[in-house]
Amino acid sequence: MPALNLSAQSLGRYIIGSFQAKTYFAEVLRTVEAGNTVVITRNGHDVAVMQSPARAKNTKALEAWKRLSSIAKELSEQKGANKVSTKDIEEWKLDGRK
Repeated sequence: MPALNLSAQSLGRYIIGSFQAKTYFAEVLRTVEAGNTVVITRNGHDVAVMQSPARAKNTKALEAWKRLSSIAKELSEQKGANKVSTKDIEEWKLDGRK
């Protein structure tokens, strides 16, 4: 039986076809458990991404941080009466807790 062939797309991210993923599912799971992400393709198109829950949590946190950074940049560039201060944001946060 041929060995599992994971194509490395980038560090910690691998690509595998759906047939191979099914055939070598245990090896794919070991790869994910080791902290890697595996993209499963069908006919050359990405159809699924497997990653550990810890990595998924880190990915979500990083995406949230990027969104917040983008919003902060937009707010800091505002001028005039529409400018938002940190005091405004703190008040909104407190209002949201009521």
